[in-house]
Amino acid sequence: MNPLTIATQLLRDLPSPVRRTIYTVLALVGAVLAALVAVGVDRIGSLTVDRMLQVYAYLSPLMGVVAVANVTPGEGTEQPLLDFDEDADVSSFEPVGDESDVFAEAYS
Repeated sequence: MNPLTIATQLLRDLPSPVRRTIYTVLALVGAVLAALVAVGVDRIGSLTVDRMLQVYAYLSPLMGVVAVANVTPGEGTEQPLLDFDEDADVSSFEPVGDESDVFAEAYS
């Protein structure tokens, strides 16, 4: 198992309202930080907005993991890959330009 799968499984073990709260908090923090940057705020107390953005950049991938964990897998979600045995008919495709012209222009 890879770390993403392990993290997703751990989050799926949490109750759904907790996962939604984590996702909402992360989204709101990102929105507030974006608003601070848009307004031009540089500091809040002793913290700089740049430092808060750096910390958020480390935490924001967690939002994707929580989003994946919020999708509950149903039965039959594992679908086999489709096999395409048909050959593609490329007879109607024509090249757009002549390759020799492109190289001639590039090296002249």
